[in-house]
Amino acid sequence: MKAMDIKSEHDFFLTQLKRNARSTGRFNLSRYLGTDHSVCNISVPQRRDIVSSWVKLHRDASKEDIVNLVDLLFDGKTHEEKSVAAMLLGRYERHLVTLEERYFDRWIGKLQGWAEVDSFCDEIDLWLRADQINRVTVLTRWNTDAQIEKRRASLVVLCSSVCSDDSKELRDLSFAFIDARKGEKHVMITKAISWLLRALIKYHKADVTGYLKKNIATLPRIAVREVTRKLETGKK
Repeated sequence: MKAMDIKSEHDFFLTQLKRNARSTGRFNLSRYLGTDHSVCNISVPQRRDIVSSWVKLHRDASKEDIVNLVDLLFDGKTHEEKSVAAMLLGRYERHLVTLEERYFDRWIGKLQGWAEVDSFCDEIDLWLRADQINRVTVLTRWNTDAQIEKRRASLVVLCSSVCSDDSKELRDLSFAFIDARKGEKHVMITKAISWLLRALIKYHKADVTGYLKKNIATLPRIAVREVTRKLETGKK
């Protein structure tokens, strides 16, 4: 198979992002997203359409080509390039599940803010579950990393996993990660703790109830409030 012209394919995405960019007016969207990267203000569905159009023409893209293209996108100057990179990973599951953890360490190091982290985590959950025993090691490192995006990711990536798997190991890992981070005040962490506790309710409601009661004085207030509401009403 002929190697892909990675620069040309990267240029394709840049052209599509520029074409679909919208003004944010006076609203500081970058600040809201928590990033210093430029924001094109393209909706998530539009980004997915751009990715889908590209994938239709490159269904047989090699692992090497996808990694090289994703590298360029994660190195990009815009918020949307990083989001598109994560979406591409998710569309090539056969390559995603075989990647070494060093790639994820490198890519997440390129991210800023909750939105970039969350879009990344939405796509790599499958990678974690494909080899759960060995791959939780990278999350364990992220959970205590100096970069807040990695600490958030260690929590957020587990949200999908604990909703898809009733594993006691994932449950215990989640509580351990929450214990390690519950003293932080930054909203990127407090909100992630709330999400993970609410996600755990699906298969471990009694455990979450007991954990909340035991740790109510030390958990972030937003987590106590939102998790209590979820336990009482079943709603978000």
